[in-house]
Amino acid sequence: MRRASTRVDIGVFATAVVVVGLGPGMAGGPAAADTIYLKNGLVYRSQGAPDRDATLLFLWDGLRKVVIRDSKVERIVADSSFRTGEKFQLVQPLLVHAGAMPKEVVSVEAGPWDDKGRRPFRYVGSRLNRPVSMEQAIVEIGPHLVRFRGIDGFWVGQVATSQVPREVILGILARVDQENQAERERVVRFLMDAGWNSEARRELDRLIQDFPNTELSERAEGAKAYLVQAEAAERRREIDVLRRAQQFRKLAKILASLESDPGLNTELMLEVKELARREEEQRTADRGLATDLRRLLNRLSAASREAWQKRVEEAITAIEEAPDAVRERFASWRQATAEPDRPDAELLALAMSGFVVGSEAATSRIELAESLWQARELVRRYLIAPAADLREELIAELDALDWPADDGPPGYAKLDRVTRLVLHMRPPLHAEGVEPETLLGHRVTGDDDDAPTDYLIQLPPEYHPLRSYPALIVLHSGNGPRSAIEGWAGEAARRGYVVIAPEYGLPGQPPDYRYSPSESAAVVLALRDARRRYAIDSDRVFVAGQLTGGNMAWDFGLAHPDQLAGIIVVSGFPAKYVPRYLPHHERLPLYFIIGDLAPAASEVIYGTYLKPLILKSWDVTYVEYHRRGLEEFPEEIPALFDWMDRHRRDPVPKSFEVVSARTSDARFYGVFIPEFAEGRTTAPEAVEILGANLSPASLKVRSSVLSNLLNVQVSGVKRLVVWVSPRLIDFKRKLEIRVNGKPYFKGQPTFELEPLLEDLRLRGDRQQIYWMKVSAG
Repeated sequence: MRRASTRVDIGVFATAVVVVGLGPGMAGGPAAADTIYLKNGLVYRSQGAPDRDATLLFLWDGLRKVVIRDSKVERIVADSSFRTGEKFQLVQPLLVHAGAMPKEVVSVEAGPWDDKGRRPFRYVGSRLNRPVSMEQAIVEIGPHLVRFRGIDGFWVGQVATSQVPREVILGILARVDQENQAERERVVRFLMDAGWNSEARRELDRLIQDFPNTELSERAEGAKAYLVQAEAAERRREIDVLRRAQQFRKLAKILASLESDPGLNTELMLEVKELARREEEQRTADRGLATDLRRLLNRLSAASREAWQKRVEEAITAIEEAPDAVRERFASWRQATAEPDRPDAELLALAMSGFVVGSEAATSRIELAESLWQARELVRRYLIAPAADLREELIAELDALDWPADDGPPGYAKLDRVTRLVLHMRPPLHAEGVEPETLLGHRVTGDDDDAPTDYLIQLPPEYHPLRSYPALIVLHSGNGPRSAIEGWAGEAARRGYVVIAPEYGLPGQPPDYRYSPSESAAVVLALRDARRRYAIDSDRVFVAGQLTGGNMAWDFGLAHPDQLAGIIVVSGFPAKYVPRYLPHHERLPLYFIIGDLAPAASEVIYGTYLKPLILKSWDVTYVEYHRRGLEEFPEEIPALFDWMDRHRRDPVPKSFEVVSARTSDARFYGVFIPEFAEGRTTAPEAVEILGANLSPASLKVRSSVLSNLLNVQVSGVKRLVVWVSPRLIDFKRKLEIRVNGKPYFKGQPTFELEPLLEDLRLRGDRQQIYWMKVSAG
């Protein structure tokens, strides 16, 4: 039921469209809307059914347009979940009432919103010689987006409601007529529509206190019950986020708060109790694991107990601090404890060898368990040893250890166990006492490069070196690493991401991206060093950049597709090498964001470059904000983390094709180019803006499981090194490596530790390990 619209003057503000009734489902008339569920788990909202262009879908939510291929969609549900909700219109003192929006906007500077809903704003158009400054003012507040206009210059725009400080919006809403019950009810509904449940509860309590009548109280009870459940459901969803983020202490606190909440409905309370029961069972099992390990140690002889005391204490500490990361390592031991009369020495060997190499490779021989612990320490020392002669000595010590009997060619078991050791150990440069959620700085110098690289890194809450964390490399747009990390830090901490911000520019140089090998090397060195210091899952590393940083993110990502799970480009352009490297997106997902006022956004970037990739059903997402220019779009960051959560790198693809036209773009999934043919690489300063003058080298790699063959086809390459992974080729059988049809290796390989460990020492990628290298040319 609706009343006639009213406009109540409250200073510079007025409201319209009064709706009677409190409670869920009564926040105004729902807009026709669809919910689009993608196969990868992402969910989008659309105002009405998506538009189509053959196999393309255009999803419009009032703020942005998202373009995807229809084959990515699992289902589309027509519903009313995306509501327009309550809106408050503001009367602002406009000096300029009409005009035309600029055609292109290449730079935007927006100041903070004040308590009247106004802010300073400046933009630069591509056809203007000087910046245009104005004051902007909010003219409409909705639960999903806020509309604004220019006061002394023409501009009609909008931003997500989340991008206006909550205190500003709450301050504006507080100016409604406090004696008008209907307007006060609208404020409550607005807060409910926006999902600001705690604020809605407070305002509802104030409303009941100020208008003590039976009719309102009865309706308010339903709204209160709804808000209690909405807050509880929000905390319940946060539990899932925290579990993925490996923040179990915070998870336990939220679960305890839900358990003690008397207002939960029966269904949610039963779910919470079941979650709490499972969590307590797991904690009890973990405590039992640590207790049984102590008891096992105490049953040993004095000599054995002394030999294993520190190692067992390390394992127990790991169980106490990060049980989720290590409990599966003890599965073979726990299974063996059920066998009668199993000797304690064998049980200890299974437990302690499983801790360092995993349950599948655990041994019941105490002598082998001892060797594995010695090997772990020798491998750690090798990975941090600065001198080549010391590394040679450590290899000799490793070779001299007692290794399990080979179930394949001689030496196979040794490489297999070292690979497993590497996957289960802490990062070799791990330092105790590292504080999560603080900015840490490092300086690193490459072995063949004296120029140091500085980078900042932020670790997530409850970080532990035995866990494995996704990482996001953020590239600044000229203002330094700290500026880049600030915008991403909050959501990264909530989602459990490591954030790495390298300084890729050189002192004294202008803050532009120059597409140079030195800039690329800075990011590579920072990532390699971070992987050696911190527990980074190399299969979940992403690169992101905004504006100038977006230019670099696109270029760096396509130049190093084997290092990344995806690229995020915000207001970046495809220049120099990028147009020629676009085929790499077949294996490398892209999330691209831009405003429709940015130069050549729809015509060139979307129409020429990205639309063909989306039509191929590659993992490319195009997002275009309405009436926005080249901006950073911080409101998109939560959606970007949703996207990253659903992507992983394939570290060892069975086949791939790449091109390269720059000396720094020389490694792709284990194939390394030490020397290009003449004319196949071009220095950045000589490359045309869209790379038309490039003649890149090409690589095509195919593997065959049946014939145990790795076939490499190259063009424009003089020398090549092929690194071979045990995840690609069966090293228990004879294998063959061909380059351009010529066999460069054929037969049974010998197994040596040095190639494996040296590559790991330099790159720090524990998910991309190679057992053999073959040189060609």
